Amino acid sequence: MKKKTPKLYCLEQPKSSNGDQFRTIRSNIRYTRVGGEIRSLLVTSSLPDEGKSTIAMNLAIAMAETGRTVLLIDGDLRTPTVHKAFDLPNWVGLSSILVDQTRLEDCIFSIEDSEGLFVLTSGPISPNPADLLGSTGMKRLFAELSERFDTIVIDSSSVLMPFSDALILAKMTEGVLLVVKSGKVLLKHTNSAKQMLEQQGAHVLGAVLNYRKSSKRYKIRGEDFADWASSSGMV
Repeated sequence: MKKKTPKLYCLEQPKSSNGDQFRTIRSNIRYTRVGGEIRSLLVTSSLPDEGKSTIAMNLAIAMAETGRTVLLIDGDLRTPTVHKAFDLPNWVGLSSILVDQTRLEDCIFSIEDSEGLFVLTSGPISPNPADLLGSTGMKRLFAELSERFDTIVIDSSSVLMPFSDALILAKMTEGVLLVVKSGKVLLKHTNSAKQMLEQQGAHVLGAVLNYRKSSKRYKIRGEDFADWASSSGMV
């Protein structure tokens, strides 16, 4: 199934209720870390097609609105979408940096319509994404980027997939935001994703219930999610 291109509500409809919701999420997570502000954030989901890329991109835009320099990284090296949403080239990016084929300066794009926002696209699809993301080169790159930007937001692949990409990236960041699509996933899937992240030492900040509508039976509904989030210690 072809992956949909995420909508940039905070750029295209900045005064809409959708735009305001992303600013609320920004405010809710900004100081969730005891002793300081969250400076690196991974956005993921338990399963594909829950809207995590839309959340990651709009949240990065909302963060840049506060005057900070924000780098949005497309860490989904299997089905990337960030370059499509921002209409950017993707012949170089994260994957090409990690195989020592491209300079970092040639891969970071400044977003003209969002002052302070920069994007590092995924680069060409790699045959071994997990190896690249878990490499020493990735750790060095992330450390360098953390020095250059106030905040880093990473859009990753989903947790409950037959590969460890999201778990690898989660260990690098200061916090993880779990996106949950109402009416799509079971509570057990979301709970499993949360447990897997925490087993890797990730700090799960909370969850966002996306596409909240009347749900099919046995799927997550708003009231079910609220009860689960409270019992799971999530905001």
